[in-house]
Amino acid sequence: MPDPETRRLLGRLPFLGGVPDAALDRLAAIARPVRHDVGALLFRRGDPGEGLVVVVDGLVRIHLSTEAGRELTLGLIGPGEPLGEIALIDGGPRSADATALTPVRALLLRHADAARIIGEDAAVAAALLRTLAARLRRTTDQAEAVGLRSLPERVAMALLQLAAADPSGLVRLPQGQIAALVAATRPKVNAVLAEFRGRGLIEPVRAGLRLSDPAGLRGLAAGG
Repeated sequence: MPDPETRRLLGRLPFLGGVPDAALDRLAAIARPVRHDVGALLFRRGDPGEGLVVVVDGLVRIHLSTEAGRELTLGLIGPGEPLGEIALIDGGPRSADATALTPVRALLLRHADAARIIGEDAAVAAALLRTLAARLRRTTDQAEAVGLRSLPERVAMALLQLAAADPSGLVRLPQGQIAALVAATRPKVNAVLAEFRGRGLIEPVRAGLRLSDPAGLRGLAAGG
């Protein structure tokens, strides 16, 4: 019998919309709850693809790193979103690093168990294909943001994403990590944040940054 709480969590995930109850019951029966602290590495590029991770609470950064310490952020994964779906399909190694930006609560669907369900249920397979398509679109958007958008636009987008993923609506990441998210240096990001404070868009608080004017940030992120 699947755990009732796990079954409830899977049933409310947008990417599993349209999956029959019987298939959700099977997925819930194989899902294993996992937790990760801030800064924990969920997996590293080249690691064996253990399976699909579904974020229940928290925020995960998907990124590539070089031996010299340079990093490229590929995307942010928030509540209700899966990661590691490529490994679930082909059983290959992880294609990027995944780091917890906040405390993360997640469900792990191991490859050996989930692959059988995917092969037997067309609705589950279709849900996975939709996830892959959405991830490709987001990767394209990320490349566009880095290559075509100004730094203030990228910082505004990152602040909105980070605040949306935090239960209190705060941005708790250090400025160095925000800089890594937007592919910029810390001094340049510090200058943008100082400008945002001067314009009343954000406000420093003890636990991080509060978005004083989310609408203004959304307009800026949209190129306004």
